[in-house]
Amino acid sequence: MDQQTAPLLEIAQRYLDIDDAPFYMPGHKRGQGIDRDFADLLGKTIFRLDLPELPDLEEPIAQAQALAAHAYGSDRTWFLTNGSTCGVQAMIMATCGDGDKILIGRNCHKAAIAGLILSGADPIYLPTDYLPEFDLDLGVSPATLEFFLQKHPDVKAVMLVSPNYFGVCGDISQMAAIAHRYHLPLLIDAAHGAHLGFHPDLPISALQAGADLVVHSTHKMAGSLTQSSMLHLQSDRLDPLRIEQALTLLQSTSPNFLLLLSLDVARRQIVLQGQELLTQTLQLANSARSQIDQIPHLHTFHHQQIPSLDPTRLTVMIEQLGSTGFEIDEYLCHQWSVIAEMPTLTQLVFALSLGNSQQNLDRLVQGLETASKEKGKRKKEKGLEINYQLPITNHQLPITNPRRAYFALKKSVPITQAIGRISGETLCPYPPGVPLIFIGEEITVAVVELLQLIGRSGGIVNGASDPSLETILVVA
Repeated sequence: MDQQTAPLLEIAQRYLDIDDAPFYMPGHKRGQGIDRDFADLLGKTIFRLDLPELPDLEEPIAQAQALAAHAYGSDRTWFLTNGSTCGVQAMIMATCGDGDKILIGRNCHKAAIAGLILSGADPIYLPTDYLPEFDLDLGVSPATLEFFLQKHPDVKAVMLVSPNYFGVCGDISQMAAIAHRYHLPLLIDAAHGAHLGFHPDLPISALQAGADLVVHSTHKMAGSLTQSSMLHLQSDRLDPLRIEQALTLLQSTSPNFLLLLSLDVARRQIVLQGQELLTQTLQLANSARSQIDQIPHLHTFHHQQIPSLDPTRLTVMIEQLGSTGFEIDEYLCHQWSVIAEMPTLTQLVFALSLGNSQQNLDRLVQGLETASKEKGKRKKEKGLEINYQLPITNHQLPITNPRRAYFALKKSVPITQAIGRISGETLCPYPPGVPLIFIGEEITVAVVELLQLIGRSGGIVNGASDPSLETILVVA
């Protein structure tokens, strides 16, 4: 296929030349009725292209999706305007029904829990490996997957995350071989992997590794607009019709044309210019690692230490500063206008992509150098230490099916009195959106202590009915 073409860009350019009488939605009628201040801020073009899915858009959308499938090496690709959230949910709904079992990595995104609630599937959570040296989740290992498949031969699908928020990729080739040996589809939440496969110095993509169904947040690491993603099918183990039906339930009936358009041009860019742009990104990342490793109290890790690492994801370990990642994140934001992708108790994670510049990295390094001087001196003077234990994950089976727990009667209790009860909500530090406790799981002492530690340290726990974390919802 001719990857230089962009069908939706071509039709967008034609639409700008059309002077029609718009008796169709949206109500601002191609910008004629938009707020003037809003129009002055964004310009007129964007509103003239804020279009519904008009009849003559159907064929260009199909062509754009076919080009994306060709680019990524899938049999079929769907454009998603509800983000990877709806793609993750569709993968579960297309493979599992009420009461069906699914093996799912314990480091799954909260979107997967919503998919379990929608489908009624029973999750069997797979424990992940952990590297204490870098406070790093390594994902599910092939040995773990094999063990749980032997233990649960009646599961319908396997769902894993790769790469994770830190850029760690799983051994998807081996995972796919294991799942396929059991005649099961392998579903991959590759929200952070839309750029993989387009540069020889990056890990291979989940599709290249043999996964059956893969979701990409094209907006995260490629060049599309926020909330635009792709879902790729590469398998005869799955029925495309079930995927279509799931997406019909989950997607808006009024997909935003601007989001679709951005997916089309992002595909063209990553195919035609991806290697060149990613080479620049990798050079910036390598340079940043080298400079940061020279700063006192700070260090990074790289693909020599973590072979499966996507090097465009830069994690800075700050535990030697005597401050939390939340504190350093706030300092960088307010003092240097440097905004990290994710702070944790011991780390700051920076997502580098084809849009970053040398100026961005220079400011980051300067900000970290200053933070090291100020915070390192503070630690030396006051002897501050971070009282931090290893992350806790529940490796047990959920006590209650997530769907049943969602619809069950709940009540709010003091969080210390919730220990031993069944959680009525899913609580996760955000980002990365990986829950510490899933709805339907038993609340443990370790989970409560870690939630409270994150709250005291300035972190945000998403999904909590009580943002103060003084109380928690439990199944009554």
